[in-house]
Amino acid sequence: MILGQSLFDVFKNSVVMLLLLASSIAALTLIIERLLYFYRNRFNAGKGLIELRRLLGSSGPAEALNWSRTQKNPLGRMFTVAIENMSLTTDELSDLLYSLILEERLRFERMLGGLGTLANVATLLGLLGTVTGLITAFHNIAVTGSGGPAVVSGGIAEALITTAFGLFIGIPTLFFYNYFSKKAADLAIGMESTSDRLQVMLNRYRERAGTAAPATEPPPTSPRPRPAPQTEDTAWKF
Repeated sequence: MILGQSLFDVFKNSVVMLLLLASSIAALTLIIERLLYFYRNRFNAGKGLIELRRLLGSSGPAEALNWSRTQKNPLGRMFTVAIENMSLTTDELSDLLYSLILEERLRFERMLGGLGTLANVATLLGLLGTVTGLITAFHNIAVTGSGGPAVVSGGIAEALITTAFGLFIGIPTLFFYNYFSKKAADLAIGMESTSDRLQVMLNRYRERAGTAAPATEPPPTSPRPRPAPQTEDTAWKF
């Protein structure tokens, strides 16, 4: 019971409350989806690099690649792409890993725009309910010609309930929006730093194996080189 009314009556008699109810369901759905996503895609960059380095040193790239493919998270996907493209130049591998990090960041920030919108919408709907409740109260005064409690209580009750319900939805939603935004930024920065260390580690491995890739393309040996035949580029994978 809320101010002498059942929840069913509160929502039935107010369009704004129905809109707030729909907003709360949508916000809760997005929050649960993001919580599950970040839980399933959690990773420890430091431990991952240590394990990858151990496998490269003891078993070679094949075993390291198999291990990377078993890691169902953004770090595992980055390790997989890096090992599959070890033959690329340093600049090419760096660009490839950077594009992969951008794609992962898009996944981190997926639906966050909708969550932030719902936080603002819920608060504004509460304000709208306040205005409509006051309009109802003043309308009742105008119709009855008096301003007793029985006349204005309905409109005031609607104003207070919608405001409280809007804040009750908007505040937690805004908290989760800021939390997920900060987490997405931190994960992306962590992947960027891990990418730099990963490239150094792979370069060191290739140097020890005698297969170091050149940092830049060698200059042409002929002033007028003949055009190479058009063949499919299969030197890199993503």
